[in-house]
Amino acid sequence: MMDNAPQLSNKLQATQADYPAAQFVPQPQDHSDVANENTWQQAYYVNDTFWTPGSDAPIFLCVGGEGPPIDGSAVVKSVHCNVAVEWLAEKKALMFALEHRYYGCHNMSACPVKDFEQKGALKYLSSRQAIEDVGSFVRQMNAQYSLKGNKWVTFGGSYPGMLAGWSRLHHPELIHAAVASSAPVHAKLNMFEYYDTVARAYTVSDNNVGGSPECRAAIREGHRALEVLLETDDGQRQAEAVLDLSPFSLSTKIGQQELLGSGAAYFPSQGNDPSCTSPACNIGRICALMTDGLPGTELLRLAAVRRAQNGMSLKAASANEPDYWFYQTCSEFGFYQTCEKGSQCMFVQNIDVSFMAGACEEQYGIKISDIEDNIEATNEHYGGLTPFGPDGKIGSCVLWPNGEVDPWASLSVLESPTAKQPVLSVDGASHHAWTHPSDASDQASVVDARKTIRGQVEECLTQDCTGTAEVVV
Repeated sequence: MMDNAPQLSNKLQATQADYPAAQFVPQPQDHSDVANENTWQQAYYVNDTFWTPGSDAPIFLCVGGEGPPIDGSAVVKSVHCNVAVEWLAEKKALMFALEHRYYGCHNMSACPVKDFEQKGALKYLSSRQAIEDVGSFVRQMNAQYSLKGNKWVTFGGSYPGMLAGWSRLHHPELIHAAVASSAPVHAKLNMFEYYDTVARAYTVSDNNVGGSPECRAAIREGHRALEVLLETDDGQRQAEAVLDLSPFSLSTKIGQQELLGSGAAYFPSQGNDPSCTSPACNIGRICALMTDGLPGTELLRLAAVRRAQNGMSLKAASANEPDYWFYQTCSEFGFYQTCEKGSQCMFVQNIDVSFMAGACEEQYGIKISDIEDNIEATNEHYGGLTPFGPDGKIGSCVLWPNGEVDPWASLSVLESPTAKQPVLSVDGASHHAWTHPSDASDQASVVDARKTIRGQVEECLTQDCTGTAEVVV
């Protein structure tokens, strides 16, 4: 899953009873096939607290994605679009949040298919279908709320950020502007940049991040020591003992890949939270442990980080549902985060594309060569790092904010394709940290980012955003 943020769980204290209940809107099962008359009910949520019917105030749409799941909190207080929520009172805006198709299939009455055992049950899961869901939803809400001339602004972070930006560019007749936060719009098979960026993140010292070059070197040396141990049976037993792993769990390559390829402990970067207080929960606290010792003890310090975290992990997806996001990596995006020999990856360098993508063929019959074709088609359709609309022209009024320590920024828009698609780099920030609810402990850079985003959207709301730039060749 792309968007994981375990550090936020203690910041959302309200219960579902405090949030708006789901409403439902009919959607075509397949927007690209007019002969398919099947429909399904897509969940959405509304916050009309400050809205005056008939006003010309803007309409904010929080675009749902792969996770965390969209629910009523998305329009009240959530990790998704709180930069919009916190602006509602001032703008007197109406706000919606739209659940992504399939990612709401925990409620099977709101799912495009009714039986995951049927052949091709995931064929209607794609970003292209999701964008058309957004367009259809906007049309239906314009009619339902008698909206005439109100300017829609889409918001989203991570994959929903991709959708927010693409929805604006592909439906400029419906959506006026977009804030596409931490949106890796360039699909790629071998995303070695992910762990290269993680390594750089552990050198960032300012903005309360707390990294250093010495920390990165210590983490790498600890894993290099593991690589040496893994070469022999006796070394494998020693590594298992040091890291408190089950006997013989490192005796196979796949065991080594699964247990050590993304680090011998949890090393947050996209989910870094400088304000967390648990042991070894962020870059600063990990670096304090990793640099508190003599040269040659880096492996022991890795073990100390692991013990301090006490099995910290992310919540697993429901075993009753398919892995929707993995399917989309096979069918559209790739994004396989490798840690190969010779890279800048700090961990045991044994993760390649075959390990990451091999299950695509096993589960869906999609070979790696097919994934490459799918990725090429995705970039041709959306424009990659130069996002454009269906007419091949660069659109306008899309803002692309990214965080300095977020590995997903490596495949996002970091240079403006046009002055009307500005970028924003947020120093020391993790994966769309500015979309989370404001907190007194927020980095100053994140606080400033929210102000900049509001200013940019405010400017867009006063502009004619119908124009496009040159055709992309």
